[in-house]
Amino acid sequence: MIDASIYPSSWEVCPVGEAGEAIVGQQRSPDTTHGNGLLPYLRVANVQDDALDLDDLTTMRFTGAAREKYRLRDGDVLLCEGQSRELVGRAALYRGEPEELYFQNTVIRFRPHSEILPEFSLIVFRAYLYSGVFSEIAKSTTNIAHLGLNRFRSLPFPVPSRATQEAIVDTARSIQSSIDASLSGLASLTYTAERMPADMRDLALLGDRPIGNPGSVDSALSCKWLAAADIVRSDSPIVYGIHQPGPDVSDASGVPYIRGQDLRDGYIATDSLKHTSAEIAEQYSRAQLSTGDVLLGIIRSLRVAIVPEELDGAHITQGTARIRPGEEIDSSYLAHWLRSGSAQAWFRSRLRGINMPRLNLRDVQELPVPVRKIPDQIRLAQLLDIATEALEQIVEDANASVGRLRALERDAVNSCAYGAVAHAITKRVAPDRQKDLAQLAVSRIKASSSMADATPKPRKRAASKAAPRKKVTLQSDTNSVQLLASLSRAGHPMTPEDLFRDLELEDSAIDSFFVVLRKLSQEGKITIHRPNDSDVHIERIP
Repeated sequence: MIDASIYPSSWEVCPVGEAGEAIVGQQRSPDTTHGNGLLPYLRVANVQDDALDLDDLTTMRFTGAAREKYRLRDGDVLLCEGQSRELVGRAALYRGEPEELYFQNTVIRFRPHSEILPEFSLIVFRAYLYSGVFSEIAKSTTNIAHLGLNRFRSLPFPVPSRATQEAIVDTARSIQSSIDASLSGLASLTYTAERMPADMRDLALLGDRPIGNPGSVDSALSCKWLAAADIVRSDSPIVYGIHQPGPDVSDASGVPYIRGQDLRDGYIATDSLKHTSAEIAEQYSRAQLSTGDVLLGIIRSLRVAIVPEELDGAHITQGTARIRPGEEIDSSYLAHWLRSGSAQAWFRSRLRGINMPRLNLRDVQELPVPVRKIPDQIRLAQLLDIATEALEQIVEDANASVGRLRALERDAVNSCAYGAVAHAITKRVAPDRQKDLAQLAVSRIKASSSMADATPKPRKRAASKAAPRKKVTLQSDTNSVQLLASLSRAGHPMTPEDLFRDLELEDSAIDSFFVVLRKLSQEGKITIHRPNDSDVHIERIP
């Protein structure tokens, strides 16, 4: 927990729940997602660090009372209530656009008291995220950490004078603008540098000429066009590898094999290779690798790599095609051609499937390849190696700079919230009146909070005895049906958190909830996607 003594001595402190109104949004349910009058709302995916992603808003229906309660106002701060532990509490400011916008119960809305500037609130909450305050108080259910509304409300909130808040906000905004401009420039540089190699290969290998037809001769390029099937060794056709490699063999008898995810752009990630048994490897001896073989990913990614000497004798899976160059083609030259913009576009136009797009071996075999004299191939490949290595270094340096800027951003936010910058600004802004002004602000905040507590609350009607609403538990076979029905109603992949809430489960049902998920996954009734290290999406298989 944060120690209030780190704030400047002239500041006051009150609980977050007094510094502003904090509530969670409306729960998504089948009743709110169908029919007319659907309105846009924010969910966790829309609340990024210091930014709202408004490109992918979903909708649900809000009643008259709910519209009043959950409609956002300019200056509201939104925080992720549920997220991975290191990102829980990620916060952004709503600045009035779009004009009508609401929020879901996976998001906390903090509406600061009039004595607190919204942007100052955002600085404080971002500092709590970066310094680990939010992750420390978060509780984990499913695979998601929850901030917890009551725990959030109980956190200390610093209250400097209004003038100090304004000075801190101005300073933080200036620093953030400089960092954002630098990040934008690096993103543009990286975008250009990452795409230049493909264009450069096109220029070096094709000039301004189109891809030719196999069997034709292009005198302008001093090359002949051959199908990929005709440039490989006669005893080594283009093939893919093992269908089912079996369990990983960890002892010395295991034979390494390369999966699609082991292919990187230009090399093989050897530190993550798995091993199959010698018996299975023998069954697929036709796909055994040799030094200099060129590999092409044929499922989802179209990455290309050359087999290094240390992987001589290894194998591949069915997600990778092996192309073993014959006497007329150089491995490095062929790899550059396969990674060129023109060859990649040719392959992409032949991908089949939506969820798992792939190439057939026939497509790989039919790719036209420009074949030059071997010395010319080697010369072009060496020039492209030098150029691409320089561009890759630019990207690496840019990414390192982004990392340093992100670290600087975190340090700057913490410093502005209650660190060295906050202390320096406090001394500079009316030092003789700081304490009095802060005390006055907190007294007004507490007075408002007391008035709100004293306001009579409407009496709750007794629940109908005829139709009590019960929590669902997952203890019988019928609950698999309920879970599948919930996914069908949603009509799109759901996070475990959303699915758990949609079923209105008690916390005690977490273990059985995951038992059912694993069972349905094993039965092939659902699929579980992991698009990155922190997100999980569950989808029903039709």
